[in-house]
Amino acid sequence: MHSNTRAGGYFLYHSIGIYPGKEDDLARAMADFAQVWAAPNDRQWGYVLRKRQDFLERWGRLINAPKGSLTATDNVTDAMHKIMRALPEGRLKGKRVLVAEDCFPSIHFLLAGLAPKMGFTLDTVSKRPGASWVETEDFIARWGRNVGLALLTWVTSTASSRMDYAALVAHGRDMGSLMVADITQGAGLLPFDVMAPKVDFAVTTSLKWMCGTPGAGILYADKALLPELQPEGRGWFSQNNPFSWDLDTFSYAPDARRFDSGTPGSVAAVASLPALDWFMTQDVAAIGARNRAMVDQIIAEADALDLPLLSPREAARRGGSVMLRMPDKAEAAAVVGALGVEGYSVDFRGDILRLSPGIVTEERAVGELFGLAGEIMARRRRRFAGGAGKAGGAAVLTTLTASLAGGGTRVVDLTAELGPDTPLLKLPEEIAKNTPQVQIHKISEYDQDGPFWAWNWLELGEHSGTHFDAPHHWLTGKDFADGFTDTLDVQRLVAPVNVIDCSAQSAADPDFLLTAEAVKAWEAEHGAINPGEWVVMRTDWDRRSHDAALFLNEDPDPFEDGSHSPGPSPDCIDYLLGRGIVGWGTQCIGTDAGMAGKFSPPYPAHNFLHRDNCFGLASLCNLDQLPPKGAILIAAPLKIKGGTGSPIRALALVPQD
Repeated sequence: MHSNTRAGGYFLYHSIGIYPGKEDDLARAMADFAQVWAAPNDRQWGYVLRKRQDFLERWGRLINAPKGSLTATDNVTDAMHKIMRALPEGRLKGKRVLVAEDCFPSIHFLLAGLAPKMGFTLDTVSKRPGASWVETEDFIARWGRNVGLALLTWVTSTASSRMDYAALVAHGRDMGSLMVADITQGAGLLPFDVMAPKVDFAVTTSLKWMCGTPGAGILYADKALLPELQPEGRGWFSQNNPFSWDLDTFSYAPDARRFDSGTPGSVAAVASLPALDWFMTQDVAAIGARNRAMVDQIIAEADALDLPLLSPREAARRGGSVMLRMPDKAEAAAVVGALGVEGYSVDFRGDILRLSPGIVTEERAVGELFGLAGEIMARRRRRFAGGAGKAGGAAVLTTLTASLAGGGTRVVDLTAELGPDTPLLKLPEEIAKNTPQVQIHKISEYDQDGPFWAWNWLELGEHSGTHFDAPHHWLTGKDFADGFTDTLDVQRLVAPVNVIDCSAQSAADPDFLLTAEAVKAWEAEHGAINPGEWVVMRTDWDRRSHDAALFLNEDPDPFEDGSHSPGPSPDCIDYLLGRGIVGWGTQCIGTDAGMAGKFSPPYPAHNFLHRDNCFGLASLCNLDQLPPKGAILIAAPLKIKGGTGSPIRALALVPQD
């Protein structure tokens, strides 16, 4: 999460939820746990097991689960595994296990692996062509009497589509099938009762709307079924009396404790208990109603931006989230990153934007978010050079020609010398092959091999010396057809350049990071960074290039991977991509900071730039000769077939007073 993210702008659709005061409540709970656990006495286990039981009791109240029908698990996949391996031997042999294509993928992975071991056929009901979710009637149509077990995904994780749960449970009873309800995507937002309609099993997590922590999953089992269930992973806590240690008299506990095994991991339950206590005092229906109103507002805003809706439009048919299709995955990533810089937490998967207005989300933030998103998208549509039209082109070139001839424009060489002593990036040998040093081999020099001419042949890597990174250089840019040096749009290579001077900070701190806030401050002084422009970070690092060790500045600790050189922070690149830049450049060995492998995510310049079909420039020189704004940068790579980059002769056209 970006450091300036605010609670009111929280729209994240993943595993962490927030309620008012969560940080303080969680800190107190963990401090209490630490005090008890670190005390020099024997009171720890009584405290921890009591807290775990409180955790289960709160869950029981929230979903109306009878006492003794719940236990804790690591997650929903673990809970599902416990259920499957507890069924009587052969119960599912020769039967079908029915799931929907939009079930939680992790459970599908599990069931696909269990099918050959347990002798059942995994039957996955597909979405209709072009649809985003599986329809309830399609699921029922595939559900015959040979279905031994069905997984009912109450609310889907891929479209926030809400199934007709009551109809499915009723049909399952008619078919005589066992049913497992996955209530993860709706628990805490929508009221749920395991007894109405009654279901055989339910699995969920304390994350998402429940605002708990990882490792605090829940397994519910109908008490009427428990006597026939014999979990495979059993241990001393699977017994009614955990301290019965007679090796020949093991007996399962009569209740859901039979799903426990060894000493229970309880820290997650302790940490999640404050959120459950908070929920016990809330009106879940009111939380859901507020969420639905904000989702309706999101849908209206998305319609205004012509973003296709991938979730049900009708409130009664959806959970608490909404999925929107962006023009492409690069646009989704760039918009989400730029929104994060401004304090709005949103996430994406591929080209799908996912928003969940939560408990702390402010209603006014919906309009603010989409207003900003619209601005970002409009600015990015102007980012490709030449898109503004042809007006005045001849006059501009005439003026430039005259300025070059008359000395009004100076050409500045931004390129380092390329030769055997050129510093090259060093990667850990255990994970990567490094580029060999540049070699220059003579073919002839006015001698018997060529009496009237001199020429050489070269050995060098694409990313040697002052060089250009094409999108295909990085995994995130591998799918762009125009992401190679021979296919890229050359119109984009010549563009205005913004030079952000970080030389003083870099001299004081070799690990200096340029942040989004610093870029905004620079814009306030020098003017906005416009779509289709270059941005380069001046550090004067080129003054070290005479000494490879000084230039690379590798960490002396052999157990550390990385070097100490300045670069951009993740939110800096997020912000610049939101501004619609054509590319980013540095004076260091690469476009990222030396220690960027330890960032989250690692190597943001490479990762984000190339994901957005943007370019990178490294080992630039003489940026101290450029003004903050007003120069034109020319960065043309060799037209290497299928090239991922190229050494370049980078030039800048600088106006003279």
